[in-house]
Amino acid sequence: MIQQMRHQAAGPILQPVSALAALVHRALRDLKPLTRVSEARTAAIAEQCGPAEIEAAIVWLDDLARDRREVQDWDRTALNEILRLQDLLHGILCRVPCDHFDAVAAGLKSPEWRTRIHVAMALDALDRRAALPHLRKALAREQDDQAGQVLVLTLARAESEGV
Repeated sequence: MIQQMRHQAAGPILQPVSALAALVHRALRDLKPLTRVSEARTAAIAEQCGPAEIEAAIVWLDDLARDRREVQDWDRTALNEILRLQDLLHGILCRVPCDHFDAVAAGLKSPEWRTRIHVAMALDALDRRAALPHLRKALAREQDDQAGQVLVLTLARAESEGV
């Protein structure tokens, strides 16, 4: 005898569902494998992003950073695809609506140094003045030399411009 089980959710789903994967898939579907996504497409995706998509982009960048560590140097196809996706996600973060600045800044706490670099440069592109305190805090806790160098350079450029 087969019994039917009924599942009732205990409450609302706390994690919003992101549309980022679908937006990226649509942007890539008619492109040849090594072709970069155009600035116009990247900007169009960014305009549709909210906090859930930004968080998904940061998590995706983390996943790509881990994948990149696993890819062998000889596997250029896999490496190129990782780089293309990182480039696209970086471009999206650089162009999201400025009212989502804090969602992007949260990425400075990523466990992946490559992600922190992408986020630091995205904050600089979004609003250099607002980025300064976030970048200073991130630099104070940074453990990775490469990420630290990017943070120092980003801060120096902002400060030299009198922001």
